[in-house]
Amino acid sequence: MARLPDALAYPMARWRGAINARHDRDWVSLSLGHRHVAAMVEQGLAQLLPPEQVADAVVERFETVAREEMEARALQLRGLSHFDIEAAQALDTLNTRPPGRGLVLVTPHLETFVLGIAALASRGTRVHPVMSIVSEDPRVHPAIRAHFRLKYSGLERHLQGGKLADAETSMRYFYRMLAQGDVVVVLADAPAPPDGPGVCLPFLGAQRKVAQGALRLATQSGSLLAAFACHAHGGRRHSVALSPLWDPQDDAQAAYARAFAFMEQHIRVNPARWWGSHLLPLYPAC
Repeated sequence: MARLPDALAYPMARWRGAINARHDRDWVSLSLGHRHVAAMVEQGLAQLLPPEQVADAVVERFETVAREEMEARALQLRGLSHFDIEAAQALDTLNTRPPGRGLVLVTPHLETFVLGIAALASRGTRVHPVMSIVSEDPRVHPAIRAHFRLKYSGLERHLQGGKLADAETSMRYFYRMLAQGDVVVVLADAPAPPDGPGVCLPFLGAQRKVAQGALRLATQSGSLLAAFACHAHGGRRHSVALSPLWDPQDDAQAAYARAFAFMEQHIRVNPARWWGSHLLPLYPAC
């Protein structure tokens, strides 16, 4: 699909997403052999939308994932210039960072976030996204593992010398990169482990315990903290919004709460396009 003209690629991706929604064909469900993601998405979106909108929103969530997969491959095949991304204001804000000061950027699983990452690196900022090795789990189908490798390699070409590394084994690498003034990106919309450490803050209408990895990275490295979101506007058109840059050394909890408030603001623009919505029922209450 990524090789096709837009007039074919985008409708086909949407059609594929609708089929996936009907059969609960999410890569997590397919890998585990237990089709549960659609039910989790429904539970999550029921917390954010009126009951009569939930069924259509579940379908749109799967359509968004299908578009993200297609656009990630288009980035790998055609490059960033294939897209029309408005990011000037975000890039200007990014340029206000003091020289040599590291920055931890958090973002949710919203729209095609890889395009946002590539756009934020486009003026020469070296960026290092945090990934997970879960996509290399032997239970994951070989075709899905191949997709993730191509997705990551396509993004890495646009990181100005930065690279993707995994959270499970490469945290020292991220601390080194922050110490030299680079940017590290974390997909932060993840629940804390049920009995593990986390940060309690308001998120999507409740006090929730969220994963603390991004905040720990920022505070222990003396880096700044900010959040961004990427939105799709039809076809190749996208925009990137970046929050102010906060210093978590002043009040770490408050800075993290502001970052999550920014992410919530952008998720609520269209909750159906937050394809991390299946995680919402898993957040421990505070």
